[in-house]
Amino acid sequence: MTNKKSYSSVSQIIFIVLFTASSIGINYLGSFLAGLIAFPLYLDSVMTIAVTALCGLVPGLICAVASNLLLYIFANTGILFMPCHISTAVIAYFVFRTERKNHLKEKLLSSSSFMWAGFFAALSNSILGDTMSAFFYKANTSIPQVDNAVQGIYVVIRNLNVAAYIGGTLTNLVDKIISAAICYAVYRLILKITKNTFH
Repeated sequence: MTNKKSYSSVSQIIFIVLFTASSIGINYLGSFLAGLIAFPLYLDSVMTIAVTALCGLVPGLICAVASNLLLYIFANTGILFMPCHISTAVIAYFVFRTERKNHLKEKLLSSSSFMWAGFFAALSNSILGDTMSAFFYKANTSIPQVDNAVQGIYVVIRNLNVAAYIGGTLTNLVDKIISAAICYAVYRLILKITKNTFH
């Protein structure tokens, strides 16, 4: 019995390390791909919610911080945007913790909890990210499609800060809802493959 428990805990540690590391890579790749598509998205935290759901707050924070560091080093993303990444993991953790407390008999997290995590992360990312963008980077995000959306709004309202907040809020909402949907699909797939071993 003890051997089985210790094997399970070693397996969980290996899974957490590998899943977190691969999710950091996917976040980096997502940000790179976001620059290639015509639609304004960030996709730089596309797996952070899934890491938090499956592995907990600390791996979620590691995923968030490491993703931002990689983007800062290799993709010209400002280091000041790190609070956005961190807030995504923290918000997801509290949303999932609340759901688990309110639904003690349910073993699996619901799709709505992922959508709420994405929605609240979008709001926090918009407030934090748009503030950084407006005051430190002249409303630039280093993603041309997002910057183009802000510039399009600026042409109409002629106020760069307001344009940054409007554009940032809209793009963050779409980005985080897409990310939350992807994370829910990954969450269910991994639990199915592992037969809930890592839940």
